[in-house]
Amino acid sequence: MIRLIFTIPLVFLGLLVSMFSTDTNQDSEMTICAYMPQNKSSINSATENNASIKTTDIPFENDPNKAYSMPLLAKTASGDVMLSWTEKDDQGLVSFCVAFSKDQGKTFSDKKVIFSGNGIGNSRMMRAKVLSKKNGTLVAIFTNRGESVPNASGRGGRSGNIVFCESKDGGNTWTKPANVDSDPKQGIVRGFFDAIVMSNDEIAVAYLKDVANSTKHEERDLRLVTSKDGVFQPERLIDPVVCDCCPINFLIDADGALNVFYRDNNDNIRDIARMTSKDNGQTFSKPEIVFNDKWEINGCPHSGAVSSINGKGGLVSWFSGTDKEMGIRVATTEGKRLFVLDDASAKNQYLVKIPSASVLFWEQNKDENNPSQIAFRKIADNKVSEITWIEGSANSTNVTGLTVGNTVIVANEIIQSNKKNKLKISTVSI
Repeated sequence: MIRLIFTIPLVFLGLLVSMFSTDTNQDSEMTICAYMPQNKSSINSATENNASIKTTDIPFENDPNKAYSMPLLAKTASGDVMLSWTEKDDQGLVSFCVAFSKDQGKTFSDKKVIFSGNGIGNSRMMRAKVLSKKNGTLVAIFTNRGESVPNASGRGGRSGNIVFCESKDGGNTWTKPANVDSDPKQGIVRGFFDAIVMSNDEIAVAYLKDVANSTKHEERDLRLVTSKDGVFQPERLIDPVVCDCCPINFLIDADGALNVFYRDNNDNIRDIARMTSKDNGQTFSKPEIVFNDKWEINGCPHSGAVSSINGKGGLVSWFSGTDKEMGIRVATTEGKRLFVLDDASAKNQYLVKIPSASVLFWEQNKDENNPSQIAFRKIADNKVSEITWIEGSANSTNVTGLTVGNTVIVANEIIQSNKKNKLKISTVSI
C-alpha cells in the first residue's frame, strides 16, 4: 500500500491545454484560522467563528521528473474512495492513473494506469474522470487530441475527441480508448465536457462541439450522448447556441433528475443556464438562467459552473464579471443568490456535499504579499459561515473534495516553480 499526496496546476484561461505537477513527501499538521470578510452583507448568517479544523497530510511518492495534474476524488459503488489524476514525463507522455482506498482515504493501493499517450487532456476546462456504475463497471472518460487535420471550414487544424475506457475487474485492466461521439468527422473540437452516472446506471456525457460549416472563429453547440445497456448511442443536440469555450457541469439532484449547467450566450450575455431531465436524458426542460447577472462580454470567459446537492435542493457556483459585484457567486439551483466572493484573486471553486450542509472550497490570496491558499465556507439551510483558511496550504490550486464520514478528504495540486506540480491529499474535519 502507498500513502498519497496530490496537487494540480491552475488552468483558467488556457484552452485545450493540460498542466501537470509533482508532489513533496511532507507529513505535517495544518491549523486553521477564521476570517470575516469586510462585506458582511454577503453573509446570511455567520457561524463557527472558531471552526475546529485539522488536516493531516498523507504522503505520496511523487516522481520529481513528472508533473502531476488534476486529482479527482470519487467513490466506487462498493464505497471505496477512488482517486484519479494525470502525470506527464519529460518526453511529454501523459498517463491517466487511478488508485483506490478501502480505509476512507488513509492509505491507497498502488496506482493503476488507465491509458498513456501524448494527446491526453486534463484541465479545469475538460477534467478527466473515472465513473463507477452500480454493477461495478468503471468507466474512464477523458479528451484525447488527435493529429492536426485541416477541416472543411478552414478554421485551423485543432481537433479533439472525447474517449472512454472500461474496466470490469476493479481497475486492473482497461479497454482501449473509443470515441464517445460516433460522428467520424475529424479536424473539429469536441470538449469542455462533463460525464455522470445517471439514476438508471447509464452514463451521460455532455460536451461542446464545433458547429458544422461555421465561419466564426469559435462557434460550438451543446451535445449529449447517453448509454443504453452500456453502449453509447448517437449524439443529440440539446442547445444550438451556447458560450463556446466554457465547461459543462452535471448534477443528479435529490429527486434523481439529471441537471446540466452551462454558460449560455444570448447576444453576448453569458450567464449560467440550467436544463433538467426527469427521464435520464431523453428529454429536457427549456433552458432557464440560474441568476440574471446580465454579464455581457464579447468573448468566452473560459469558466463554467460547479454544483452539489444541498438538503432537498441544490447549490451552484460560477464566476461572473459584471461591473456590479464581480466575482464567484453561490446560489441555490432555484436562483436564490446566497453570496459573492468579490476578491479578484478568488478562483477555481469546488462544491462538496457533507451530511448536513455543503462546503465551497476555493483558492485565494490571503493578502497581496502571500500566494494562494485554500479557503472554504460552509452552507447550511441557506446560511453561510465565515471564511476559513487552511493554514499550510500555500501555493495550492485545483482543489477538490469528497465527504467520508464526518470529514472531507481534500485533494489539490501544489504549484512548483518548475511547473512540475505535486499532488497532495489532506483530511479536514468541518
